[in-house]
Amino acid sequence: MSEDYFRDLREAAEKLKTHTSGVVVIFHDDADGLCSGAIAALALDRLNIQHDLICVEKISPEIVKLIHSLGDRLYIYVDIGSGRADLIEKEVEQGHGRALIADHHDPVKTTSEKLIHLNPEFYGYSGETDASGSTATYLLMREACDLRDAAWLAVVGSAEIPGPLKSLNRIPLDDAVKLGDVEISGSGESEKYVITFLKKPWNKISSTLTAIGSTGYYKGGPYEAVRALKSRRIPEDLAKEFEGLRRKKLSQAIAVISRKGLSSEGYVQWFHLGDLFKGLGSKTVGTLASVLSFRRIADQRKYLIGFMNFDPEIPGLGRLEGSWVKVSVRAPKLLAKLIDEGKMPPVSDLTIKAAEKVGGSGDGHRYAASALIQAGREEEFLKEFNELIGKFKSELKT
Repeated sequence: MSEDYFRDLREAAEKLKTHTSGVVVIFHDDADGLCSGAIAALALDRLNIQHDLICVEKISPEIVKLIHSLGDRLYIYVDIGSGRADLIEKEVEQGHGRALIADHHDPVKTTSEKLIHLNPEFYGYSGETDASGSTATYLLMREACDLRDAAWLAVVGSAEIPGPLKSLNRIPLDDAVKLGDVEISGSGESEKYVITFLKKPWNKISSTLTAIGSTGYYKGGPYEAVRALKSRRIPEDLAKEFEGLRRKKLSQAIAVISRKGLSSEGYVQWFHLGDLFKGLGSKTVGTLASVLSFRRIADQRKYLIGFMNFDPEIPGLGRLEGSWVKVSVRAPKLLAKLIDEGKMPPVSDLTIKAAEKVGGSGDGHRYAASALIQAGREEEFLKEFNELIGKFKSELKT
């Protein structure tokens, strides 16, 4: 299976090199997405391919349509897109450009010849443990040009995957170590990675980048981060500003939720931030949900769902019609174990199906997922989410 993956990577890279302009790179706003965007942009620079950058927080029918309204171009989605590849396929089949996806999120299969969908999961790898979005992007782009000096970016982007880097994630790690950009300390489960020229551990840089990209989403944070990463640096001034703002907002939210408690019914527990995080990227509600999933306030056996009002303005792209809510779902540690044992359904399956039921769109992984749904339909989403779990459990008994 791995031979097929690398063959397809080479073929896609050859096709990419035929373009001289009209390329748009779409990337996510967390550390993995920013590193993916920087890797792609750096490769296109070296190939002398003119390109534009667009950072999006979510993929939905409305957002994909807005992206492809830019015209007949090659749209390269990195660390985003696989979960709603069907939407991208629909746009290219309607004549709105061509597309290439390099992602590791749970994928939707596509058949269009106008869409190249390179997700390691199609080749027997796990997007949860074997490859990050930045690794998927690096493996593609290094087939198009010499990109070894960008391997460290894939190491940083892979920090969201717990434990030592393995499988496909080991390839950019080995490249970076050989170049001297990364040093490995410890071994086995205690293995750690230091970015030598920044003198910082990979996971610390990852946390900093996520703060810049998500907290600073509406203040140009993602684009400043990508520019800095291409120059092998971290924008320390922005890091200090946005990390401080993130800590302040998270503390405020945790205090409010601790006082009120989480709402709970059936198999789910939830909170709604309303406009508390207004001005921040919606990725921050996912960060909060992740933090809360490890706190005593969270029932370890229930799915944890966070809502926040979604700003319809997408920087550099345009404005969505209607009112929307961002949904972030996390599986606390004990629930994650039950999911692994097949006793409870994966978070991504539930989130995608529940969102679609209420006219929204979702994607994600086994233990973490997110969605955009129409404002005012949160209760319907929760009801559908619970019913899907109930149906899953009843089918287990038969």
